[in-house]
Amino acid sequence: LSAFRPARAAAKLAQASNEQYHPATRPVGLFLGGTSGIGQAMAQQLAQQTNGRAQIILLGRNQAAADQIISSFPKTPAGTPPNDESKYSFIKVDATSMAQIREVTSKLSKELDKVNFIVVSPGVLTMNGRDETSEGIDRKMACNFYARFRFIYDLAPLVQKAAESGEKTGVMSVFAAGNGSAVDLDDLGLAKGFTLRKAHDHVVTYKDAAFEEFATRYPKVSFNHIFPGIVITQAITKYTGARFILPLFSPITITADQCAQVMWWRMWSQESQWKTGAHQLSHHGEELPHSKFVTPEVKKAVWEHAIKMT
Repeated sequence: LSAFRPARAAAKLAQASNEQYHPATRPVGLFLGGTSGIGQAMAQQLAQQTNGRAQIILLGRNQAAADQIISSFPKTPAGTPPNDESKYSFIKVDATSMAQIREVTSKLSKELDKVNFIVVSPGVLTMNGRDETSEGIDRKMACNFYARFRFIYDLAPLVQKAAESGEKTGVMSVFAAGNGSAVDLDDLGLAKGFTLRKAHDHVVTYKDAAFEEFATRYPKVSFNHIFPGIVITQAITKYTGARFILPLFSPITITADQCAQVMWWRMWSQESQWKTGAHQLSHHGEELPHSKFVTPEVKKAVWEHAIKMT
């Protein structure tokens, strides 16, 4: 998928590859932030590609949206063996609360035998400054990094278990790969020097650092951090003037469904070098250069900080 092709062309090529994915056993997919946008599109494509022979768990705050999404998923026919039938559910959770995230992951760890795919994409659209939760974490950073970290940290052993059985697996975090910055190890979490720009850029580096450590600890699983590009979702179209501005960017925009094709391509592909390790990806699904901001010192500090805060 050449970086010089439009994103839509990359999605079309990815779709052709994805159509070859036919798992021998029912995959389990967890979608934190799966009730809208890219997370929703990822869940829908897993359901469609498996013709409903999947276990899909949506996690988010909107029960009504989840119910509507799940009702659209294909269902396996009556009489399908229990281990192969459609199994869809929703868990309500606020991704700004680490206590709620831990409660959910504890429940899932007890109930699930394996996890094939984890997709994390929760976020908060706001231009407000630092807005601390009762746990002392900025709400934007909580959604964009800390909740995602704890969710993966607690459930990665189940992904490794599926990988060890020879099943396709993968972890995908949707944010801003390739757009990180140097981080202040004396102000991890930005309690002292918060700005919106730092909150964004630091989270990118935190994520890349954490994924490198995850890849070391779970060597049979791929951990993917992707920059999705300009994706047309409800979060964008609801803004005043969007219908006038978006057509100007049409050549470089992509739908959530097209974006999801690229992301699944990375996890469903036969390319052996993509099945393990930490990867920073462009909106074409191609490898970005290793972050120069992730040093051994940064990786260790971010990992310890993330565990402490979540």
